Amino acid sequence: MSNVNNRSREETLEAAVPDPKEFGQVANDLCENALNDAKEQLHPLLWDVELDRLDRRDEFVQAFKSALELRIARKLAAWQPGVQAVFKFDETSAQNWETWDGSIHLLVKVPRLSDAVKSLGKKLDQSLVKYLKQVGWSRVRKRQSILEVQQVTPTELRHGIGYGAMFYAVYTAPVKVWPQDRRAR
Repeated sequence: MSNVNNRSREETLEAAVPDPKEFGQVANDLCENALNDAKEQLHPLLWDVELDRLDRRDEFVQAFKSALELRIARKLAAWQPGVQAVFKFDETSAQNWETWDGSIHLLVKVPRLSDAVKSLGKKLDQSLVKYLKQVGWSRVRKRQSILEVQQVTPTELRHGIGYGAMFYAVYTAPVKVWPQDRRAR
């Protein structure tokens, strides 16, 4: 009986996921909105500057990356209601925006590991890469992938195993992206 309930639950969760043909539009919307969010952090005279020129400004790159992380996190949570939180993590302790390779690393806290979350991350990654190459952003020109979505369960967090061990890191511990703390705004 529990297998039937689990299958029914998985089907219900997957109902919120767009058709594979729509991932391109989702990626376009995510990137366009993140670009607009990042441009709003700049002086208004810079809003119409070409992307490759904006790419030389650390504050733009940082704002774009943060906006894209947040928008992707919200989208994943909307598609998969079981998502409890989303964290960003970087591979190095000191972020140098001049050498940022365009990659986004997210850790999704879920009650149990899900193939649906893994699949969504891969489909969204492909669409994001395609969009950013179409707009000609040189930072991602040679990239085949920019989005890494990993999952972590409460058990892994509690015991510090698997991706849960990252939360015990001294310098590069994951940082919560979603849901945002209302007090922090």
